Amino acid sequence: MASVKLTDDLKKAISGLSHKEKDKLLFRLIAKEPILAEQLVFKLLEDGVSAEDRRTDLANEITQYLIDYQKYYYSPGYLLLDLRSLSGKITQHVKTTKDKYGEVVLNFLMLNKALALFGKKISQVRPNRSRTLNKYVVNRAIKLLGLLRKLHEDYRLDFSDSMIELGQHIQNIDAMKRMADEFELDMDLLLSGEIDG
Repeated sequence: MASVKLTDDLKKAISGLSHKEKDKLLFRLIAKEPILAEQLVFKLLEDGVSAEDRRTDLANEITQYLIDYQKYYYSPGYLLLDLRSLSGKITQHVKTTKDKYGEVVLNFLMLNKALALFGKKISQVRPNRSRTLNKYVVNRAIKLLGLLRKLHEDYRLDFSDSMIELGQHIQNIDAMKRMADEFELDMDLLLSGEIDG
């Protein structure tokens, strides 16, 4: 739904409504915006202190989903659909909590867990069948390096092992490694486990 620019006259008219009328309108509008409703739950009911608990719950959900998915794995294309769905949950978590640290944690977890569980199967298919998934993983890795650079340097060390693990997974899948070269993912940086300013 597109945003609507409110005129000064409309703003003034809304300001003149009674508290009861404003509340009624506000409740109707919030009900139509799930992210906003979730942000308000986080901020008003959880006092904004549950980001770490929410992150842990989502990490457990991602891990369990990927473990359970082993029974149903069909192709890199279907795995990609599921990774995009999990990524949407991470995005919702970040929009709700503003948990930038958690964004990095959860994305590394999702990629590393998926590649640990399915990397061998991905490497066994023809490169054209895994191209879109490979591109997704490489682009995510590039994004993660960018997000790491934005974190305070004290937090970056927390991700050293995750960086190295992701780099090794990518290297172990020939087609993904070629995609990393094509998209100029800095594999040396990833495998070093260190991000400088």
